[in-house]
Amino acid sequence: MGLSELLSYIPVILQFLLFFIMFGMGMTLSIGDFKRVAIYPKAVSLGLLSQIVFLPLIAFVIVKLIPLEAAFAMGMMVVAVSPGGAVSNLISHLSKGDTALSITLTAFSSLLTIVSIPILLNWSLGYFMDGESAQIQLPFLKTVYNIFKLTVLPVALGVCIHYTFPDFVKRVNTAIAILSVLVIVIALVLIYIKLVQLGDVMYFVRTVFWSVLLLNIVTLAFGYGVARLGGLDTRQSITISIETGMQNNVLGMAIATAPGLLNSPLMAVPAGVYGLLMCLTAAGLIFVFRKILKNESAI
Repeated sequence: MGLSELLSYIPVILQFLLFFIMFGMGMTLSIGDFKRVAIYPKAVSLGLLSQIVFLPLIAFVIVKLIPLEAAFAMGMMVVAVSPGGAVSNLISHLSKGDTALSITLTAFSSLLTIVSIPILLNWSLGYFMDGESAQIQLPFLKTVYNIFKLTVLPVALGVCIHYTFPDFVKRVNTAIAILSVLVIVIALVLIYIKLVQLGDVMYFVRTVFWSVLLLNIVTLAFGYGVARLGGLDTRQSITISIETGMQNNVLGMAIATAPGLLNSPLMAVPAGVYGLLMCLTAAGLIFVFRKILKNESAI
């Protein structure tokens, strides 16, 4: 198998990697996580509103303020419409946020985005791609099916494993988290290899860097601010901040590159850069949020 033939399989490999990540995330979920919405409906509602509605709006405003090439603008919207993932749950836990709320938001956002993603991406294609949108319009039902098999299906299988073998899942939870991080790194490497084939990777990164960084920082601040204004406590506000500002970049890369979806490696650039920046800002977040909680407890 030649190098060019191997590179052509990267979009498919990304989908397999995403399936594994979502399956692993599903193994950390229980039926109770889906019932927890009744315990704190306001927190879940604010979290989902921030993530599903306001996050794409913020991305759109940023792209209008910092104009990008059409493919990169679409890539920004791909990041914005993606749900949270296993990484947001881990960062919420390390930041001493409300981990149960984080898991619940991830579970529900993964369900809701199978409908919101095709709606918002089709609108974005019409707006940013203009004449090209007709060639890459996403059929609604086919897109729902593709997103379903990449997100809801593996999560559901993971939940079934958790329900059937709870003791086994407890023993392998740490291994699942480590493997998920490793898979995310592999996915980023694959996108880098694919972009090398297309052109100057550093040019791609420089072009989207400030837009992606702004999206990450603004949405983190927005999520925290909305939660505080909504009267939520600090731990819940921390979680909503993280769930709003840290999206599933591997899903974004898979959507951008999948032949059955956008089929555009260039659209995966913002998701790839977002994944790298997300890891860097996460370290700062953990420190800041722990400091806030420590100061609160000292009062």
